[in-house]
Amino acid sequence: MGQGRWDLVFPSGAPERVGDMFATAVVADAVRGQDADLAQSVETCREWNRRYRTSFRAMTALGACSPAHAAGIAADGLTSARGLLRFVTEYVAAPLDSFDAGAVPQRSTLDTGHIGGSAKPPARLEIPYRGAILAEEALRRQLTEWRQRGIVEPGFAAAVERVIDHPEWLPLPGFRVVIAGAGELVPLRPLLHWGADVLAVARPGPARWKELEELARAGAGVLRYPISPGPRPFDGGPGADITTQFPALMVWLRAHLADGPRPVFGGYANRFGPGGVRLAAAIDVLAEDVLAQRPDAALAVLGSATDCYAVPESVVADAHQRLHARGARRFAQDLLRVLTRSALYQPNYATHLTDEAGELWSVADTMLPAQGPNHVLAHRIQRWRGVLAHAAGRTVSCAVAPLIHTRALTAQPRLAAAYRGAQHFGIEIFAPDTARTLLAAKLVADLCAPSATDTANPEGLFAQGAAHSGLWRQPFEPHSILPMAALSGRLGSRFQRT
Repeated sequence: MGQGRWDLVFPSGAPERVGDMFATAVVADAVRGQDADLAQSVETCREWNRRYRTSFRAMTALGACSPAHAAGIAADGLTSARGLLRFVTEYVAAPLDSFDAGAVPQRSTLDTGHIGGSAKPPARLEIPYRGAILAEEALRRQLTEWRQRGIVEPGFAAAVERVIDHPEWLPLPGFRVVIAGAGELVPLRPLLHWGADVLAVARPGPARWKELEELARAGAGVLRYPISPGPRPFDGGPGADITTQFPALMVWLRAHLADGPRPVFGGYANRFGPGGVRLAAAIDVLAEDVLAQRPDAALAVLGSATDCYAVPESVVADAHQRLHARGARRFAQDLLRVLTRSALYQPNYATHLTDEAGELWSVADTMLPAQGPNHVLAHRIQRWRGVLAHAAGRTVSCAVAPLIHTRALTAQPRLAAAYRGAQHFGIEIFAPDTARTLLAAKLVADLCAPSATDTANPEGLFAQGAAHSGLWRQPFEPHSILPMAALSGRLGSRFQRT
């Protein structure tokens, strides 16, 4: 089996509909073994782009009811995605599930770049925040404030506090971290600064890799990365495209992870539209192979801020308490809810679930219309791998990212306005450098000293490590306050200009 350029593609169909057809098929297959009626409702959904939220919420609730349901959904969903996607080369076009990792040649076409940092590992954990650097007691106070305001979950704050107490963990001694994918929340920058051993896989691009190389030289860690052959179609140079070079990357990773430090695989799908789903599937192929090659390998999964999650009774109770403690605002909010038929200010967590152990759960729905179903499915593919790894007894670091200010927001004026107005609803939007450093610290804590309060329910993995910006503990469904937040943000901008 060659290692040249591959294309990971959807099955044939109308170009404007094939992404939706693929998503509905995968979600239906994922839930069919646990709830045939839900599978049928997904398959017959006529307005997927508008109604996908209902299906993902129902699937999350189904998984929360039983560890067996969660594992079954994950296994069947990944199997379906592999069966429907096609890999295409100049020699073959076949379903991805027929890809034979054992037939991949043992010599990769990718060379390796290596950069060792010149700095010393930092003596303490430092978090950049609003123009200041938080460390030690100042950082503890900020974590306490975030926890009390409901911005982060207690488990997330406790994990970061463990790293404050043990700064010697920051370089992740004994670990080698694979970071597959790119994006503003990828923990590459803080890990290199702290002195970690990192294998980074991202698409070629002179500007991107020049910045990463400079960061590596200025840091305390070691950066290894694939170098693609040139000339086109790869454009040569540092980096590799995961969706078109995953067989070569598989061999490259095996060579660097065959022995030595304990591997940690972190996948970070970050492409918009159907391309994000293909990227997530290719990353999953690499993750599965790393886990198969090294029984001691750990997995890092980062959940999107705009997804839906099973949340425990403590979160639900806090949201309801906030609903009852609104004061004078409640009359205007309740009136608007009635006048808009619950389009505005819809109370959060109207549905309760009980799992096999008698624990109470509900579903936090933070999906935003601007993201779309492909974004949710791409992240669900990576979450499914985390569920299966957890069920197999692997170390799995799970976190939920906060909302962040990104450059892409400028292309979505309504969403940008909602982010500006979110502060009036108890929601905090983080700067990217603050968020990724906090998330990297959570990863360090999970690897060096996993929490003793692990959950038997795989869907609860994310509830323990969430830094959700306050979305989960809102008294109202987040989508029902989005219009008011956008209005507040627009008015605030106008007042600032005047």
